[in-house]
Amino acid sequence: MSYRVVLLGLLLVAVACSSRSQIASPPEHIKIIVDAARFRGANDSTVSFEIYYAIPRVGLTNKVDSSGFSAGAVVTAIIYKGDSVVFADRWIVSSTVTDTSASSKLMNLVGMTPLLFPRGDYRLVLKANDRNALGRMDSTHLVFKLRPVASNKALLSDIEFSASIAGSSEHTMFYKNTYEVIPNVGGLYSSDKMCYYYLEAYNLTPGGERRDYIVRTTVCDAVGRELSVRNRTKKKPGESMVIVDQMALDSLRSGTYTMIVALLDSAKNTLSSVSRKFFVFNAVSGTDSSLTTLGAGAPLAILKNMDETDLDEEFREVRYITGDAERKQFAQLKGAEPKRSFLSAFWRGRPTGYRDEYLARVVSTNSRFSVMGKKGYRTDRGRVYIVYGAPDDVERHPNESESRSYEIWTYNNVQGGVIFVFLQRDVSGDYELVHSTHRSELHDENWQRLLTIQ
Repeated sequence: MSYRVVLLGLLLVAVACSSRSQIASPPEHIKIIVDAARFRGANDSTVSFEIYYAIPRVGLTNKVDSSGFSAGAVVTAIIYKGDSVVFADRWIVSSTVTDTSASSKLMNLVGMTPLLFPRGDYRLVLKANDRNALGRMDSTHLVFKLRPVASNKALLSDIEFSASIAGSSEHTMFYKNTYEVIPNVGGLYSSDKMCYYYLEAYNLTPGGERRDYIVRTTVCDAVGRELSVRNRTKKKPGESMVIVDQMALDSLRSGTYTMIVALLDSAKNTLSSVSRKFFVFNAVSGTDSSLTTLGAGAPLAILKNMDETDLDEEFREVRYITGDAERKQFAQLKGAEPKRSFLSAFWRGRPTGYRDEYLARVVSTNSRFSVMGKKGYRTDRGRVYIVYGAPDDVERHPNESESRSYEIWTYNNVQGGVIFVFLQRDVSGDYELVHSTHRSELHDENWQRLLTIQ
C-alpha cells in the first residue's frame, strides 16, 4: 500500500537583544526531545502523524558571524516499519542571536514534521548533530502504533500540548484549522505559564443528526486524584470539530499530572476519551505531596536502610533510564523518606529483578572503566555496557605506532549485529564513543581519521 509524505521545512528562530557578549562554551551534551500526536488521515486507511521536536539552544555551539551568534543542528529522521525504512530525511534548524545572555539560554529550537502513513507499528529514530561541531550529537527514539479512525462512532484525536495557540491566517509550519499551534515538546510547563492544548473530534453527526456536545477536561495528580473538572458545551458542531483550550497552572505544585479530555453527548454519556501526562515545575510552592506516596505499599526492603546520600547516588546511577520530568521531580524531593518512596515506585514499574541486573552492571562498570576520578557508569563505555550489557567481543588496539588507542565492541544480538568504537584521545584519558552502527547511536563512517596523532 502506498503512502504520502508531507514535510514542512524548518523553523528559524531569531532573537534580538541590545548588547554583544562573548561566546559561551556549550555544555557536555546537546539534547533533542521528541513528541508526537495522531490525527485523522486523508482517508479511512491512513493516519496523520505529527512529529514534534525541540533542541535547547544552550546545548549548541555558537559561531560568530556578521549577524551575531549563530547556532544550529542537523536533524535526521528515520522511520522503520519492522526492519524496513519507510521514511528518511535530514534538514537544518538554526538560530541567530545578538546576545548569549539568559534570554537565549532559555530558547528551544522547535519544529514539527507531519506525515501520512497507513496503519501499522512504527519506530522513529531522531538525531541531532551540532551544526558547528558535527561530532557532538544526541539521538532519541519513539515507538508508535497507527490505527485508522473508525467512521461509525465519535472519536477524539490525541492531545497536543502547546506553548501557545492563536488564531492565524498565515500558513506556517505550525498552522492547522485556522490556528497556529506551537507545540510544547514533552509537556513540561513552569507554573507561571499557561497550559494550552489542542485536539480534534470526529464522526459527530452519525445519520445526519446534529446535536450539542460537552467537552469535559479533568486533571488528576500522580496517584489519580481529581484536582479539577471543567465542562464546556459545543453548540451543534459539524461532522468534526477542533477543541482548543487553556489552563492556568499556578495552583499546581511540581509534579506529574494527567489530563483527561472526554466527549459527552447532551445526556452526559461518554462517547470518547483520551488522556496524556504533563509535568509542572513550581519553584515557589514545591513538590506535589502525592509524589511521596507513588510507591503503593511499603518501600522496597532493600531501600529501607539507605540514607539520603545513598538514595541520591542510586538515582544518579539510573540516569540512562530516567526522563527529564523524573529528574526534575526527584530534584524537588527533600529528605530520605520521599526519595525512598519515589525510588520504590520507580523500580516497581519495571520487571522483577530489573533493579538487581541494572545495578550489577553499574558495579561492573565502576570496577572496569573508572578513570581520573570519574566513576565508570558516567563514562561512554560504562553507559554502553549498562544499556546493552556485556559485548560479545572486544577488539583492543592499545599504543599502536602513531595511532591513538581504541576499542571496538561487537554485539551480535542487537539489531542483527552492531559495533561501538571507543577512542582514547589522550594517553591518560577516558575512551570516548566516536562511532556505532546502532541506529540510535552516534554514527561516523570516517571515524578512522581520528586515530592519527597530530
